[in-house]
Amino acid sequence: MAGILFEDIFDVKDIDPEGKKFDRVSRLHCESESFKMDLILDVNIQIYPVDLGDKFRLVIASTLYEDGTLDDGEYNPTDDRPSRYGVTAGVGGGGKVER
Repeated sequence: MAGILFEDIFDVKDIDPEGKKFDRVSRLHCESESFKMDLILDVNIQIYPVDLGDKFRLVIASTLYEDGTLDDGEYNPTDDRPSRYGVTAGVGGGGKVER
């Protein structure tokens, strides 16, 4: 797929090993399956509940648009072009998750 810079599946190996610092956020310590990379990721567990041993796919892309066009850097609330990964493309990294 055009625009994909990195993609791998991560296993959650530990959750909050230094103790819980926030009510709604947990710090995940993960390891990737393909590259054996370590990842430390803070997650709002009210929105995305995660348990020890869970797996998730992390994708870093240069664009969220299915047609591969790049974002112009300006927010456009009327942009309704289809995006991949279930994220409203016009909002980017702070995107709205569509359920």
